[in-house]
Amino acid sequence: MAQLDVELPLSQVMSMPAVIEAQKGGTPFFLRALGAFAAMALILAAIGIYGLVAYSVGQRIPEIGIRMALGANSRDVLRMVLAEGAKISVIGGLAGLTLALPLPRVFNSMFPDLHAGQPWIYIVVAINILLVAIAATYIPARRAAHVDPMQALRQE
Repeated sequence: MAQLDVELPLSQVMSMPAVIEAQKGGTPFFLRALGAFAAMALILAAIGIYGLVAYSVGQRIPEIGIRMALGANSRDVLRMVLAEGAKISVIGGLAGLTLALPLPRVFNSMFPDLHAGQPWIYIVVAINILLVAIAATYIPARRAAHVDPMQALRQE
């Protein structure tokens, strides 16, 4: 190379496979960062679902009181609120799945060892999100199930 161009700086001469292998050295940091961001996104989603369901339950206290006064038991109210939270989560999960379908190509170009296009990953992520959503919905649902019908009717 020095015979071809004397002014060409040559500090590290490597073959292309060696360059690719050296570039992989940064991948573990990015994988950890990606995992941390995914965990933070899951926590923020849980907080958001909890806030949305808690606000909805707070607005519907008189309705829940009327339902309980007309004979609904606490298990029915708990099931109703959990079903609404699950419905919100399924809608959000389907939107997220639709947006996530092209991501394996992007991740495979950035992280060759990640194997992000595996179908089981989508199933595991969907189950985890649904479990987190149900856990975030359970606290407001339990609060709704223990509403005193008389106080709920007086509130309005």
